[in-house]
Amino acid sequence: MKGKFLAVLMMATLACSSYLAVPTAAVAESSQMKDDMEQLAMDLHVGVDRSTLTDRQKEQLRDDFRELREAHKDHRMFAAMRAARSIRTALDSGAFKPEDQKRIKQDIQAIKEAREDSL
Repeated sequence: MKGKFLAVLMMATLACSSYLAVPTAAVAESSQMKDDMEQLAMDLHVGVDRSTLTDRQKEQLRDDFRELREAHKDHRMFAAMRAARSIRTALDSGAFKPEDQKRIKQDIQAIKEAREDSL
């Protein structure tokens, strides 16, 4: 009886410790991804305001960012890749100032690296 109790206690301890370890890593990852997404949102906002994009292009870029954020949150990799590709296409259109373009591309790269590190 005592051996059975110890076995159950050990199993419960292992289950609790592994359960507690995973959320901590997930929270850190989620926090970094959230920070990177917020930075991208700010840089996109500034870059779009200073760009020569049409109103329709600006709206499309905002939709692409929204899709990127939701796809990362819901772990839809292909949707995130499509949205990021669309944002890069707008960045390469010549409508952005070079410093804004560079900063936004760095933000996208940071998000990509954080995503790869989490896999």
